[in-house]
Amino acid sequence: MAPERVYQILKFFGRLSCTWPLEDNPGKWWRIVNELQFLFTIVNVMGLLVPLVAGAHHHRHHVGTAMKALSELTALGDVLFNLILCRVQRHRLRELLMEVSTYTGRIEGAEKEIFHRSVNHYLPFCALVGLSYLQTAIAFSFGPLVMSSILPADTWYPFPIEIFSTLYFLVYIQQVFTIIQTGMCITVDFMVAFLLSYLSARLQTLNIEFRRAHGERELHACIAQHLDFIRFAGELRVAVRFIILKGIVTMALAAIFGAFPIIENEPLPVISQFILMVVAGCLRLYVSAWPADDVREMSEKIAWSSYASPWIKSPRRMRKTISIVVHRAHRPLVIAVHGILPALTLRFYASFLSSTLSYFMTLRAVLRN
Repeated sequence: MAPERVYQILKFFGRLSCTWPLEDNPGKWWRIVNELQFLFTIVNVMGLLVPLVAGAHHHRHHVGTAMKALSELTALGDVLFNLILCRVQRHRLRELLMEVSTYTGRIEGAEKEIFHRSVNHYLPFCALVGLSYLQTAIAFSFGPLVMSSILPADTWYPFPIEIFSTLYFLVYIQQVFTIIQTGMCITVDFMVAFLLSYLSARLQTLNIEFRRAHGERELHACIAQHLDFIRFAGELRVAVRFIILKGIVTMALAAIFGAFPIIENEPLPVISQFILMVVAGCLRLYVSAWPADDVREMSEKIAWSSYASPWIKSPRRMRKTISIVVHRAHRPLVIAVHGILPALTLRFYASFLSSTLSYFMTLRAVLRN
């Protein structure tokens, strides 16, 4: 699939989930519509968040039901934080996305092929994760059709809700709408992965250009590109680091709490719901960790590519500049939060899965005792 097509698909679902930034000068009417949509989505999410908190407290003596409510609560909390963080970083995200959009419109030849290959490298897995989120949303939305519960979420309301009453249909529709919003929150991770795949492709192209450089002018152009990519990586790091950190915490909690209904002899429809939720939560971090690891690898290769360039016969100033590039490339471009989140790589993803399993086993032992 062409990168331009992927960009448009992400933009469509990003706007539906209120996580895609508006373009520059969108127009007064469109700005008002966007503000109203954002406020409506926030209110709708809070309209389910509060009953889920009440549900977890109300069923605190029934571990299975309480864990289901907590799992749903953390997944919904992820949506709320997505909305807030994307809103706070909307200007920076807009600049980054516009830069990628401009790039996709002007490239051609080998450079276009590299970007196309980079995007499609992650596309099948992202489609699989997106499908798992869609299946989870469908399973929860239509769960009451085959289960004893009358509502999709394990909530508690301070007033009676009679089945097939007007109030029942209103609450049911509100919960389904919020569940769909929760399913679409994976769009944010796809957006981050798309930006990382762009950076990975640009670094791969730069590695080739460094090796093919002949003369001081071409080397200067390569060095200027390297500085620009460092700038892009820095902006991207600031824009998405707390989105990544939030996703790690909320998805780990959702997977830990969601695993309890699977092992607590719940009915088969309930088990199928939470199997999908746990699998989706475990796979989600991989969506961004995979391209982030490729960015790290490609940025480290810049050192060897610049060293392989014809710098030996260059002027002294040029040799000094190349040595600085080699030294800088030994510090890879990574997504991290100093003191909290180490570099987002596949190694970190493996440790994330291991830690999540350990926390689940510990919590299970505590509750059993």
